[in-house]
Amino acid sequence: MKEFNQLPNLRLYRFMIMIVIAVMILGIFTSPFESFGMRISVQSIFVVLISILLWMYPNKETNSLKGSLIFLIAAYFYAIFLMYQETSLNFIFIALLPTVAIGFYHKKLFYSIFILNFVGAMWLFFHVYSSTNPGFAYLKNDFTGNILDFIGSQAIVYFVFFMTTNRIEKIQQYNEQIQSTERLKTTGQLAAAVAHEIRNPIAVVKGFLQFYREDESIPAHAKEHFKLMLGEMDQAEIVIQDFLSLAKPNDEQSATVNAREAVNSVVDLLSSYASMNNIRLSIDVPEPTMVNCSKVELKQVLVNIIKNGIESMKFGGDVQISSQSTGNYFTLKVSDNGVGLDEHELKELGKPFYTLKSSGTGLGLMICYNIMNKYGGSLNFKSKKGEGTTVYLTFKKAD
Repeated sequence: MKEFNQLPNLRLYRFMIMIVIAVMILGIFTSPFESFGMRISVQSIFVVLISILLWMYPNKETNSLKGSLIFLIAAYFYAIFLMYQETSLNFIFIALLPTVAIGFYHKKLFYSIFILNFVGAMWLFFHVYSSTNPGFAYLKNDFTGNILDFIGSQAIVYFVFFMTTNRIEKIQQYNEQIQSTERLKTTGQLAAAVAHEIRNPIAVVKGFLQFYREDESIPAHAKEHFKLMLGEMDQAEIVIQDFLSLAKPNDEQSATVNAREAVNSVVDLLSSYASMNNIRLSIDVPEPTMVNCSKVELKQVLVNIIKNGIESMKFGGDVQISSQSTGNYFTLKVSDNGVGLDEHELKELGKPFYTLKSSGTGLGLMICYNIMNKYGGSLNFKSKKGEGTTVYLTFKKAD
């Protein structure tokens, strides 16, 4: 995700970076070293490299650039600490080094620099403790206290990172939910408009086909394709009904249903279909629980999910339906040992017209999401390619 797409953000970033670069350059000219020796040269090289990467960052926000920048800054802080041994504030930069990684919103990068910085700081404490150099007297005077202070500062840094990351993830989930809701609403309106426009012409065509099929004046050879055409008309009507299901108003939100009875009913309905495919259906829903959902819609969701599980297994297998009750929520878990889904396929699930079936419309799961959202529930998938899929249907318990 680009962080500087908007011009005001870029201008503010450039302004702040110019201040940072100016401070680093000022640090070179105010160095206590009298001649331009090795230490000043090393410091100058660090300043130039860091300045270049900081200036490049908005135009090239790659992980490699982020990593290079973070570790270069870390090396710079450690070099400054070792070169300017009388400046006690330099150790504060080392203690706060992981906070630089927080600004990049990259977990792996933060953990890498956090662990390496902790190990590096412990090495510095060992170096200071075993050194006879008087330059680190401010650390030696309260050696144990400084170690405890550093450990405490790292705990605070990690807490800030954890809270910041958790907050960002919640905001991202909230935004995704808003986008999904708007997508469902827009698609439903479009689907309803299209379905209403084509349903009547299809009904007329189907009616005439049925009429001509019964007409004995038409030769039998001319009717050979009538059955095929009527079958395609039936398929078109199914698609139209799926379209209309997306646009149904959110009525009956107070409806309740016994989840165990609904599961048993759907399993009875699909048992023959499962047996034909050498699939075994097993149920482990011990307690009857009333949940917020209509009976018809809950069955519609279960049929879609269980049928998908059956069709994901080509050479037999098991589909297991179990339950879990937590507080005010009741979860049905549908697991199969089919082909599974990769990360890309999981991400696309529920999007309009996305399907992995050759004969699918890509609307079934979208309707399921719509129904679950309608009653304040949720639908989540956990899967791995080649290891099967588990679907979690979470409902609010009825009052």
